[in-house]
Amino acid sequence: MKYRYEELSWPEVREAVKAEPVAVLPVGTTEQHGPHLPLMTDYATASAVATGAVERVVGRQPQDEGPHAIVLHPVPYSFNEHHMDFPGTIDIDPHVIIDYVSCIGKSLAHHGFKRMIILNGHGSNVPFLDVAARMITNRTQAICAMVSWWSIAEQEDFGWRESPFPGGFGHGCEAETSLMLRVRPDLVDMAKAPKTMDTWQTSKHIWWDLQRGSNVNFQEFFSRNTDTGVAGDATLATMEKGTKLYDACVMRLAEFIEEFRAREIRPRRDFH
Repeated sequence: MKYRYEELSWPEVREAVKAEPVAVLPVGTTEQHGPHLPLMTDYATASAVATGAVERVVGRQPQDEGPHAIVLHPVPYSFNEHHMDFPGTIDIDPHVIIDYVSCIGKSLAHHGFKRMIILNGHGSNVPFLDVAARMITNRTQAICAMVSWWSIAEQEDFGWRESPFPGGFGHGCEAETSLMLRVRPDLVDMAKAPKTMDTWQTSKHIWWDLQRGSNVNFQEFFSRNTDTGVAGDATLATMEKGTKLYDACVMRLAEFIEEFRAREIRPRRDFH
């Protein structure tokens, strides 16, 4: 059963939408992730988790039906102005990424897809992808949700964590590096993995951690706080941790895909 959007022909797309599959769009970015990780980290991780979850859903559905989920090719560029002091980063203006992702959703809705999930792999995408998901939901007959791979996980899924909280899971950290060791170990150089925590200016209300964010939204240029590009402790990363993280995120996302597919799309009512 085909479940990768780009591998389908147009007649196969027309047939696939009859099963009302959830279309899963991974969105990452191309940015520095320290000296030990590739620029593709954010879209590689998002794509891997999205694909794994869709494979899980399709693998346990009735095989005489069309796919219950389809995964799209990842969006590899996004908002990154705060990383531009490090070579390699590609930055897209905020309104452009909102419009771009919204256009993808509107195209899917035009072809008959009724439910979509944007799976995010880049922390600074959150506000823009939230807006894009809302625009798709408000301006088409479809519904669209947005979630990041780290936020779909439950607190219990991080029992393997060794780095301190908050701050150990920041950027190019124990979590991201471990996940990349599971997804693309050939692109990870653990000999160059740094621990960069002491130079980060944090406070009671401002700190960064993928496991749970602070109550204040704030992001400044990375170069003000790190000379490695890393926020957290990458030295603690292992493939075993990455496998546990991958498996947990895939399981949680697959559960959500099935839940979202069953969600009723009720008609609008105008009470003027």
